[in-house]
Amino acid sequence: MTIDTIEELRAELRECLFTPAERKALELELAELVRQRDEALAAEEGA
Repeated sequence: MTIDTIEELRAELRECLFTPAERKALELELAELVRQRDEALAAEEGA
């Protein structure tokens, strides 16, 4: 997971047309990546 991946997903959601199912899948993927990033940042701060 990288910041680039998160930004790419955000750009796709902004700029592309998706079916409702595709959009939901991408939103879930984005939310999971953001959660993982936030956990990693919190772990770094606690170290």
